[in-house]
Amino acid sequence: MQDIGDIKPLGERVARGAAWIVAGRFFIRSLGLINTLILARLLAPNDFGIVAVGLTMMQLLQNISDIGVSHTVVKFRTAGREHYDTLFTLSAIRGVLVSLLLLAFAPLAGGIYDDKRAVVVFLCVAAVPIFHALINPKYYEFERQLDFTKEFLATALNKIAGVIVSVTIALMFKTYLAILLGLIAGAVAQTFLSYLLRPYLPRLSLSKFKELFGFTGWVTGVSVMSALNNKLDMLFLGKLIGTSKAGAYYLGDSIAALPSQELATPLARAIYPGLSELQGSPDGMRRAFLRGVEALSIVAMPAAFGCAFIAADLVALLLGDQWDAAVPVVRYFTPAAGILALFYATQGYALAAGQPKEIFYRLLIFFCIRMPIFVWATAVYGLYGAIFSSVAGMGLLVILYLSLYQKLSGHGFFDCLFVARRSFIGVISMALYFFVVRVHLPAIEGMHLFARVAIDIVAGISFYGAGLLAAWRLEGAPKGVESAVLDQLKRQAAKLKSA
Repeated sequence: MQDIGDIKPLGERVARGAAWIVAGRFFIRSLGLINTLILARLLAPNDFGIVAVGLTMMQLLQNISDIGVSHTVVKFRTAGREHYDTLFTLSAIRGVLVSLLLLAFAPLAGGIYDDKRAVVVFLCVAAVPIFHALINPKYYEFERQLDFTKEFLATALNKIAGVIVSVTIALMFKTYLAILLGLIAGAVAQTFLSYLLRPYLPRLSLSKFKELFGFTGWVTGVSVMSALNNKLDMLFLGKLIGTSKAGAYYLGDSIAALPSQELATPLARAIYPGLSELQGSPDGMRRAFLRGVEALSIVAMPAAFGCAFIAADLVALLLGDQWDAAVPVVRYFTPAAGILALFYATQGYALAAGQPKEIFYRLLIFFCIRMPIFVWATAVYGLYGAIFSSVAGMGLLVILYLSLYQKLSGHGFFDCLFVARRSFIGVISMALYFFVVRVHLPAIEGMHLFARVAIDIVAGISFYGAGLLAAWRLEGAPKGVESAVLDQLKRQAAKLKSA
């Protein structure tokens, strides 16, 4: 059984893991941006458009059919060869089926989009699921051990391989195939590195299918519901409100999701293997989860609410004045997304507890309630109907996640919100700056857009931090994320002095 006293060092390992994930995401996004900018100068817009069609179909099929190999490896801590071979075989079957579906759709795609290139696109993207399916299942032991340095290395190298191939082909031939061949090169590199970093020769076997399917089957169900909840909006929006407003919704949603995607998601992902280590101690798992919620609140909420407070300037800075329609999307989505980010680790909590079916049931309820309301509201009230029905949907998901926590832990329904109380106070303090102090500083409005955003960000963070620390001090400076951060800063300062 995991000793409760081990939670502190476990927390430090989770924090290091999250830091590596954040660093990896930043590196990959930077490479991706450079790759996109180079290809955008070498290829035509319709090249990107026709490739996007095939990529979207591939991603949808992969998301729907995901069996959660990494989740399963993390969950089954004593898995042996038969377990790994079964996971490899299931993954290979899934990859072949997805590839066959893409190959079957290839001839139809040419006619549907009236572009012969669509056939080639689908033929090329059909290769990617095969390579992804052949990834070494033992590679995910690094994640189980909270060693994300290997993932950083593998992800960086496969991205570099993809960029080199795509840019080289684009420079030589100026063809849309550069994007596709770069994608395939990255997939090949990822598979190769998974065996190089964790040598293992898998065999075809389904001997542990029954044992694993009770977990992987529900994980697949969760993947299906997640794909439906995340991918269907745009299909309806384009038809109901037109492509222009749908584009504003899409880009606004993308900006609104940045704080949670780039800050909260890496932390939540690192929390899951940490919780899995505590499977033998339900109370230790619960307390570690709540500590994770506390950390998520401190990271995600100021970023999310801050984006909402400067929505107009942020959209103008990132997208330009022509995207004014995206401002209300950012303004209303980011606060809701920030609160929802507190619960990103809830699915990991359920998976670590061996209860993926509880996630599936709640996502199914969410889909059945939210989607009809979303379609109706969008059809009747247009863009604002889509915005407010989506915000209401996020509120519903928060309630469902609170009920999931209560079901898993047997403790209070509002525990997750209570541990985030100091972050809420920090957000209130931030709001005081924007709605009370800021209005008495007209000189800021006359500044350049970039300077105005920079000042607002620094001031917002300062007010948030002051409110957070004041609330922490008023509570008697209890042990928590604040004390852990301050202790770490003191240690680093001591090292600098002694150096």
